[in-house]
Amino acid sequence: MVLFVSSGNRMEVIEIKKKTLCSLRLEKELSQDALATMLGVSRKKIYRYENGLTIPSDEIKQQLGLIFYLSQDDLDEVIKNTVNAAKEKSQTYPCTISFRCTADMYSKIETNAKMANMTVGQYVRETYAGGQLVVLDGLKDFSKDLTRIGTNLNQLTKLCHMGKINAPELKSVQKTLTEIYIKLNRIISK
Repeated sequence: MVLFVSSGNRMEVIEIKKKTLCSLRLEKELSQDALATMLGVSRKKIYRYENGLTIPSDEIKQQLGLIFYLSQDDLDEVIKNTVNAAKEKSQTYPCTISFRCTADMYSKIETNAKMANMTVGQYVRETYAGGQLVVLDGLKDFSKDLTRIGTNLNQLTKLCHMGKINAPELKSVQKTLTEIYIKLNRIISK
């Protein structure tokens, strides 16, 4: 999903990417060779998994779940995302569309494309590809606030482990984060 965030006169593009096998491996800072060694398969096999050419066996799925700390359901979702991403990547644009418009209309499309850091063609494709274009004001500030909450939670965890504080009350934080998560999921699923 692509989100367009306006901040003043600029519009920034934030692409929310779904997790794939490759993104999980890169998050763990593992090479294909390293992951292949951990799984007892060839590097070529990892390449095939990451490019949606082969689906891992149940045994390999179990090992991947342990390596990436994922449940089997979450891992199945990641594999589905991997296959879908591979299909989208291989998709070409064989059809051409052209239309006439006024200079004013073209100017608006061109301005919006520039604000989104896209070419006119990319902008039109993203906008009219059957998906929904969502513009959210203030998402950058919202993201910074979430990062601050995460930093504070990490600091609390460290203090708890050091024995400096005991059992902090986090019910309100959990409730707030749950509400945020639900609202973001509703936006993404629209």
